[in-house]
Amino acid sequence: MAGARAYPDGAPWGAANPAEEQNCASCHFDGAPIHDSEALAIDGLPQYIAARETYELEITFSDREATIAGFQMIAQAMDQHPGTFFSSVTAVEFVGAAIRSTAPIRESGGISWPVKWRTSDVTSSPVVLYVAVAAANDDGSPFGDTIHFRTYKLEPE
Repeated sequence: MAGARAYPDGAPWGAANPAEEQNCASCHFDGAPIHDSEALAIDGLPQYIAARETYELEITFSDREATIAGFQMIAQAMDQHPGTFFSSVTAVEFVGAAIRSTAPIRESGGISWPVKWRTSDVTSSPVVLYVAVAAANDDGSPFGDTIHFRTYKLEPE
């Protein structure tokens, strides 16, 4: 079944931030979103971030209830550019400090997306990473889907 999409080009950039009015749970609204989801993690995060470093990250998601899943991640910082995401995966697109999947992935036992994050030339304040995963049932509707949110605050060296 072809999926119904409220946004044919993907979720609006910034929808991974659960504090935003238009977040992922705005369209996938059947169940309450799961904040600080233990099913969602980013492997490869450093304890402290350094300027001009490239970190190889992997967004991992394990939820046996999900038939398919997609993600979005954004980086934000108060007084500096938060860096740039990129990936060589064909079903992932990125624009500056935002990255998202463009097609849902099916996989039993867990799903992961490799991404890279290059920090900016200056890292004088914390960077916050917001990541959201839509755990969906593949029925083409917003019903039966659950949004998992997780937030990471990274301090500079």
